[in-house]
Amino acid sequence: MIGTLIKAARQARKLTQKQVGEALGINDRHVQAWEAGRRNPGPKHLAKLSEVLGLDVRDLLPRRT
Repeated sequence: MIGTLIKAARQARKLTQKQVGEALGINDRHVQAWEAGRRNPGPKHLAKLSEVLGLDVRDLLPRRT
């Protein structure tokens, strides 16, 4: 699940949801929703989110089954 990955990467970097949101120019509630699996990051946030969290952008893309 993408949300679990986002949360683990954020915590590993000792960042708060607010800090991630600020880095992306969004509200921390968006980050909460991503981590809870209620939403996925939109295309305009993927590159910056991967940079902030030290992830490969491909890891943040939804998987097709």
